[in-house]
Amino acid sequence: MTARACRVFALAASAALMAACRLPRESPSPRFWVLTPMEGSVSDGPIQRTVGVGPVLLPAYLDRAAVVTRAGPRLDVASFDLWGQPLSENVTAVLGRNLEIQLPGTAVQLFPWTVAPSELDRRVTVQVSRFEADADGSVHLDASWELRRGSGAKLLASGRAAIREPVAGDRGVAETTPAMSRALAELSRQIAAQLAAG
Repeated sequence: MTARACRVFALAASAALMAACRLPRESPSPRFWVLTPMEGSVSDGPIQRTVGVGPVLLPAYLDRAAVVTRAGPRLDVASFDLWGQPLSENVTAVLGRNLEIQLPGTAVQLFPWTVAPSELDRRVTVQVSRFEADADGSVHLDASWELRRGSGAKLLASGRAAIREPVAGDRGVAETTPAMSRALAELSRQIAAQLAAG
């Protein structure tokens, strides 16, 4: 092989190596997460009350597919940790199931309801102002809620909750989502206490 041919071969090999380095690397696969209800089962006894749950309103910064965490004033949006369903729907469903577990004889209708408001004995609306893990190692759930009759505007009860639930382990999403579920369970207990009171 001549010196010129050797140079041409070396240049071609070098170009091929550089092109290979520029090929896109395989991206990590997305991981999907959901919040879960508290432990327990729903009573199979007769239905004594029907409760409408929702709407549950979340702040705009949580209205996205990705899991959001906080570090002081900075919000961190995960690249590959995604919610398995819209977070507001997941939160509404978990709250509803938690109430059914805690209040035997209760049937929950999730917003948007499939029955007329007049068919609801009570309805609960929730406004969440904060719901994410912070750099302090805890999930923070700040929310206010209101309880009304199914078809009436009269306020029967209301409350505000500022719940802090420690995140175990290395504080990754795998540990954060169970802490979020536990925070929702505590909010459910506060609402259930008012529903039980009448």
